[in-house]
Amino acid sequence: MKYLKLFIFCSILLSFNANALLEVNIIKSKEASFPIVIAPFEIIGNSKENEDIAKIIRDNLNRSGQFRALSSDALVTNQIDFNFWKEHKKDAVVFGKIEQISPKVYNVYIYIYDVFSEKSLYQKKITVSNSGFRRIAHFLSDKIYNVLLGQKGSFNTRLSYVTVTDNSTNGERTYRLQISDSDGYNPQTVVKSPNPILSPAWSKNQKKLAYVSFKNNRSEVFVITPFMKTIPVKLPRFDGIASSPTWHPNGESIALTISKNGNKDIYLYNLKSKQLERLTTNISIDTEASFSPDGRSIAFTSNRTGQVQIYIKKLKSGKISRATFEGNYNAKPVFSPNGKDLALIHRVGKDYRVALLDIASRDLTIMTQNKSDESPYFSPNGGMIIFSTNRDNKGILSIISLHNNQIVELMQKTGEVREPTWSNYSN
Repeated sequence: MKYLKLFIFCSILLSFNANALLEVNIIKSKEASFPIVIAPFEIIGNSKENEDIAKIIRDNLNRSGQFRALSSDALVTNQIDFNFWKEHKKDAVVFGKIEQISPKVYNVYIYIYDVFSEKSLYQKKITVSNSGFRRIAHFLSDKIYNVLLGQKGSFNTRLSYVTVTDNSTNGERTYRLQISDSDGYNPQTVVKSPNPILSPAWSKNQKKLAYVSFKNNRSEVFVITPFMKTIPVKLPRFDGIASSPTWHPNGESIALTISKNGNKDIYLYNLKSKQLERLTTNISIDTEASFSPDGRSIAFTSNRTGQVQIYIKKLKSGKISRATFEGNYNAKPVFSPNGKDLALIHRVGKDYRVALLDIASRDLTIMTQNKSDESPYFSPNGGMIIFSTNRDNKGILSIISLHNNQIVELMQKTGEVREPTWSNYSN
């Protein structure tokens, strides 16, 4: 087993504004990242935009672990001092400007230059309303990521998670299913309940969320369209409690765990035909299914050997093979976007940690050094994993970069946050 290096804590603490639910603490590793400058955007005329686009971009790129994005002391214009940036070992310079063209409409310009070739790599003008600056900043972050690394970014996407707060008056708990931008800003509560909410799961097209609720005093699966004001739709009352929903990539079916006659197995429910198909038939517990990106396989957790391990079933042939062999507890598998790896929870002694499994080689890499990690999930480009953990007896979310093992902690200002998932790209 390969143990990654211990993390080096650095004193970087970023506080979100009033529109953010979470605070961010960055924990960095020693690995080198792409050194670039994201200069402050020039304000043209009487522009009154109140979002620091350059800062949002820097924070996004730094959170990925792929970049070391810094600011500059002054504006950068087309008269770039390339020798200066070469001396300071910066590989690229990004700058832009914001121009107001009406009370609520702006033009945003962005320029990306390679320092060593002294050539323009990308430039674009985008028209945006005053309420869309953060979304444009995420879009531009993805563009910079793609131009400089040749890969898709994951910034213009969304998170979903469950928050839990205690009422100091009556001692009761409030559960909220929430969605936010990928950096934790713009949180929205889509379901609020005094009963537990678990296991949110995005459909591939980012339009729907499935989740588990105990609102009827039993575990049931609901589906909600978070961007439309619609009432959550409950899946049929199956013969047994339902849990652990996950979407088929085609968006037409949901795999879930149903306990019939006290035995938990994985079933596939077709939302159009209303048909239920049984996928596993073992007398042991089979649960926590995850579809491969092509929809041809599922990974799932089972104790069929007397230990909690992960298995993969090919849906066409029905063949089931064991995926994990190291340790006596591996659970909560999730396929990477390229289908080659599984993120999972691996037990080390009494500790539960995020691990990465190479499916072909069975090489298991422990990613964290925590005591109680849960619910890992890949970013849509596969470059990061979000998961929940416990810090000072409080549930928080963390994002780990697969490039350099950097961890970013997203800490709920009140209460705790858990059960994260990451949306796919918008269509």
